[in-house]
Amino acid sequence: MLTPNQLRAEIVARRTYMRPLNDEGTVFETWKDVAHRVTWIHQKWLWERAIGRSLNKVEKDELRELEALINERKALPAGRTLWLGGTETSKRREISNFNCAGLGTNTVNDVVDAFWLLLNGSGVGFKPVPGCLNGFKKPIREVEVIRTTKGKADKGREENKETFENGVWTISIGDSGEAWAKSIGKLLSGKYDADKLVFDFSEVRGAGGRLKGYGWISSGDEVIAEVYPKIAKLLSRKAGQLLDELDILDILNYLGVIQTGRRGAEVACVDYGTSNWERFATAKKDFWLHDNHHRTQSNNSLMFWEQPSLPEIKNLLNLMVESGGSEPGLINAAHAKERAPWFYIFNPCVESTLANKGLCNLIEVNVAAFDNWNDLCRAVYIMARANYRQTQVDLNDGILQPQWHQNNEFIRLCGTSITGWAMRSDLSNYDKKVLRNLGVHGAYSMAMELGSQLPKNVTLMKPSGSVSKVMGSTEGIHYPLGRYIINNITFSRHEPIVQVLRNAGYRVFDNPSQPDGVVVAFPVSWETVSGFTNVNGTDVNLESAVIQLERYKQSMRWWTEQNTSITVSYDESELGDISNWMHDNWDDYVGVSFIKRADPTKTAEDLGYLYLPQEVVTKEKFEHYQGSLKPISLSDLRETGSIEDIDFLDSSCENGVCPIR
Repeated sequence: MLTPNQLRAEIVARRTYMRPLNDEGTVFETWKDVAHRVTWIHQKWLWERAIGRSLNKVEKDELRELEALINERKALPAGRTLWLGGTETSKRREISNFNCAGLGTNTVNDVVDAFWLLLNGSGVGFKPVPGCLNGFKKPIREVEVIRTTKGKADKGREENKETFENGVWTISIGDSGEAWAKSIGKLLSGKYDADKLVFDFSEVRGAGGRLKGYGWISSGDEVIAEVYPKIAKLLSRKAGQLLDELDILDILNYLGVIQTGRRGAEVACVDYGTSNWERFATAKKDFWLHDNHHRTQSNNSLMFWEQPSLPEIKNLLNLMVESGGSEPGLINAAHAKERAPWFYIFNPCVESTLANKGLCNLIEVNVAAFDNWNDLCRAVYIMARANYRQTQVDLNDGILQPQWHQNNEFIRLCGTSITGWAMRSDLSNYDKKVLRNLGVHGAYSMAMELGSQLPKNVTLMKPSGSVSKVMGSTEGIHYPLGRYIINNITFSRHEPIVQVLRNAGYRVFDNPSQPDGVVVAFPVSWETVSGFTNVNGTDVNLESAVIQLERYKQSMRWWTEQNTSITVSYDESELGDISNWMHDNWDDYVGVSFIKRADPTKTAEDLGYLYLPQEVVTKEKFEHYQGSLKPISLSDLRETGSIEDIDFLDSSCENGVCPIR
């Protein structure tokens, strides 16, 4: 029988990464199938195409090592690759396997690129750049929306159509990702002397069907039909004028909301000191009062090209508290550029140093899964080589501008990460340096064998989430909230496995914010993690913000070439200490996220929430709940298939999704 942590890992794996094997969505892959698909279809295809021949015995042996690491969940490629690797979609739209993308949004083509990336599951970092994008020729007072009446299986015309007759401008949106991406270009570039604008979605298939290529559940025209008129209203308001940073932010945030069966993730960055930096920094303040819910779609950060003074840092942290507790983020862009001369922007979780029109594919190794040091070293080497092979792609897909492919050909950016940090207190800084060197060596050796550019950077630290849950480890560099946790995870109420869990005694309750969702409570324990504080019988994590920042600094010095993604929890009483640390350690700092600390000893009711994603409990309460549960076997899970809508997966960057501050 499975331990509680192992059971959660199995269920998260099955709901998130195991693809349907039939059109009805009733038969799904096993985890062994996933490992085989990623290794012997996806990785083999990349490698053989790059060298122009079949793999030899030594190369096949390496793929067997890779397959074993994935199958045993000791190391995993990106969630994007776990889901799409080896499919025809991944070969036809090679951008779909990349977690992270970044660009300056200055032109219509830039916005089309950003929307295309979001539609393909990539998180997008962007810098809104005024000077080219502008509003309509004149305000358009009348906007009509024609909704689809098609069923979920009724495929429509794939291409867009656009007409302008008798003062009526009509954009008929096609039933394909390419058409959707191009449609925003038509909207932004259209400068008609129009009195009426018609958005015609009648060719778009209805909601609820599974997209055969991606495997996601289509949302039909439900969201895009609501969002496009809002973008049109913005463009009318700015008729005859250039769009400013906030206008461009709003458009990209609106596009991030439009997804076909999944969520988008974004980060927006503006240089500190520019004319609109303060408006940008407080863009989310009281968003619920100003119909700005779309602005919650992105993490927003200020980029510094010179070190701010201590009073400036204190003022900005106070501004962060006043604006909700997490934004604006502060990024040392000058230090990021020292680490990466091509640096222009970050990905949503701020670990990848991206060029303007640059991207990155991530992998990670679970350091807690290895008892043998040599095996761990070998795993980092093997995974970094696989990471480099992921750069061997053709990004000339007919949508993206050619700079994306050109940048990838030169930079070959890798994203080799480690997770389970909190479970390996025995690893010294020297050990981490050795592992970093092995990762760099692995990626470099693969580049030399292929005769292509060396990767300009290799290691980083991603926040992790679903992938770490699948591996049964703590997440990235973060420490758990407590030793004994009830992890509340959302499922579709129609998912067959929910009834299996009910029958086994798991607590299941309605999700108060998702009418079609239920929440299942999973017991999780961290017996091997040290450093908890016992408060009234409960082992909780009471780390100060400075301790977390020091751990970030050590990671930056000994493992990370790019950046370490960490969310630092803090209390307002610590703002002075945080300000002093940032001022004194600016040269070791690139960027972190902040979040106000919730007292881990308090219940959801105490804190004013409907429920907590992770509830810290006493050992006695944990053991009582765990003891009340009936065993569930792997055969029980296989009989239920997998989750119907991956929009319910946990937020994490490896799925193109990062927790929004």
